[in-house]
Amino acid sequence: MMSNSIHERFYKKIIYMVEGKDYIKFFNNITTNKIEFRSDNEMIRTLWLNNKGRIVHDLSIGWINNSDSKALLIDHFSSESLIENILKYKMSLDVKIIKTDLEAKISDSSSKRIGGDTYFMKSSISLVDKYLAIGTNKDLELINNFDPMDFILKGISYNKKIFHNKTPMELNLWCAIDFKKGCYLGQEIVARVKYKGQVKRNFSYVKIDKGVDITNTPIYKGENEIGSIIYTDFIDRNASYCSAFINHNENYNQTGLKIQYGEKEYYCEILENLFKSYSENY
Repeated sequence: MMSNSIHERFYKKIIYMVEGKDYIKFFNNITTNKIEFRSDNEMIRTLWLNNKGRIVHDLSIGWINNSDSKALLIDHFSSESLIENILKYKMSLDVKIIKTDLEAKISDSSSKRIGGDTYFMKSSISLVDKYLAIGTNKDLELINNFDPMDFILKGISYNKKIFHNKTPMELNLWCAIDFKKGCYLGQEIVARVKYKGQVKRNFSYVKIDKGVDITNTPIYKGENEIGSIIYTDFIDRNASYCSAFINHNENYNQTGLKIQYGEKEYYCEILENLFKSYSENY
């Protein structure tokens, strides 16, 4: 069974077209990653933060037709209007953004081009050999659904509901940050955490030994609370896979943990988080 949060997380992505002679300069100035034209169909993941280092927009940018005259911009998550923020911050720069009628769907690496207006962009999600198919709803219906466990078992989350008021560090999104580039919004907060400490809790998936839908529930190791389940993302047979935030020093694969949900007690396991390990060493 696939929950609504999984559906939103992987399928409901807003697609824009950006153009103008200054659009690359603009996104370099305001977002976390280095943006430069790529002709290999691989997208660049970048984050637009506020001055407190919290994610306002989680974006991927990529180029089609081997040209940098315009780019596709995928809005994975936004807590504010992307169009309004671009108009607010672009000042005198030549940047234009147009919301398209296209949609995005994750597909496996063996997918073939199925139409002149459908593009397969290499996913900017590290550790996953997937593509983002971008096209009309009708064309995307021809593409098979992927297995969400490919993401869960690597610790990669796109659940929009957990992004609100979070920093990249809490979501293990270090790989969307270039520490060699110039200033951007929220840079001081990000650098402080990078070089002087860690966040209290960061993301991992938790597996529960029953197929139950659980939200906002503490996780206990003995009598000590070490984290909290936020949402149930996926229920498969007799197990549930949940988005959770775990104390940083406890965020590793461990079993024998417990949660109390209503009048029932369940055992749970923090899954190994390959994405967390990869991103922290990026």
